[in-house]
Amino acid sequence: MPEQKLKNFLHQNMSEPPKDFDERVHLHLSRLVTKEEPKVKRASGFVIAFALILTLGMATALAAFNEDVNQLLYRIWPQAAQALKPVNLSCESQGIRMEVVSATLNGSETLVTLTMQDLEGDRVDETMDLFDSAILQLPYDGSGTCMQTGYDPETKTASFAVYMEFDMDERPAESDKVSFRVSRFISNKKTQTVDLTTLIPDGINAAESMPVPTIRGWSGSPASDRHDAAKEKARRMMVLNTNNSLEIPVIDGVTLTGIGIVDGSLHIQIRYADILHTDNHGFLTLSDKSGNSYEEGLRKQEVGSVSWFGENHDSWEEYIFDEYPEDLTQIVLQGEFTTADPAVEGDWYVTFPLSLIKAQGKYSLQGTTQGRYLTGGVPPVRFSM
Repeated sequence: MPEQKLKNFLHQNMSEPPKDFDERVHLHLSRLVTKEEPKVKRASGFVIAFALILTLGMATALAAFNEDVNQLLYRIWPQAAQALKPVNLSCESQGIRMEVVSATLNGSETLVTLTMQDLEGDRVDETMDLFDSAILQLPYDGSGTCMQTGYDPETKTASFAVYMEFDMDERPAESDKVSFRVSRFISNKKTQTVDLTTLIPDGINAAESMPVPTIRGWSGSPASDRHDAAKEKARRMMVLNTNNSLEIPVIDGVTLTGIGIVDGSLHIQIRYADILHTDNHGFLTLSDKSGNSYEEGLRKQEVGSVSWFGENHDSWEEYIFDEYPEDLTQIVLQGEFTTADPAVEGDWYVTFPLSLIKAQGKYSLQGTTQGRYLTGGVPPVRFSM
């Protein structure tokens, strides 16, 4: 599975970023704050020897795991593997150990491989997501993306590849130092399909509406020359009045808050709890009891959904169906929802000279990652320094 994900990463063309791309950037920008270097504690020789005995087996397993990841990268992406330089620096925060295994700086592009290991519990798993917080801290704006490339349950270790491209006016000096930092992650992500049909109240009628609050995002499929008009339409959309919220629990972190007809379209409103710390999200599918789907009509709409922030970092999202069954008693509504445990906050970083990772020769990453993002991960996220 990791190999297939990485193949997709390297070879699948990037689709257009989501229409809420700009808003998402503001949600997940890394908190790039310079902090004091952690103090180094020196242990006694006895403690060191005892710790070595306890961890020797685990260290051997981790070395083998890292080697598997490196071999995978060599098979799938030899140009990048040849450019990667060993770093092998680690740090600990919140009982989690991060090791930057290797990295390369090739022109304006960087690739970093790293592992995260839980030394105290089970917070690292096969669903772990660095939540747009991993960054090589160069003094330039840019964009980047990340995905998990492997997981070893025996050592509770997950591996990641982080790709970044910077808007460089000039190349940094090799004598400069750079830090790679991770500030948070989420795990225990679950995706569930839920039949919402039984939750729909009897009688779907014209509903009381209100102007949409300041939108944080929207989705739709406008023609290229209609994008700006569609975005303006989303900003002026009338949505179900949140004061009349149904407050029907769907799963933990997801609530059905409304359903009704607004301006001739079927509106369905969902609230996702605390998305800044959980990344809870989902989508809906609409059909009728005869099996007729209304997805094709939805895909053609200029505006298919709008979202905005409420209290406690909750996200309200309204799904809009211009086409729907004429007999509303025949509606079949399903949702696919992804939820996660609240983010683990920490400060994992290592610092090293740029000369350590600068590519030698002309190993081009262009044509493999430029204009693409990690399939199964998240869309590229812009950041500013």
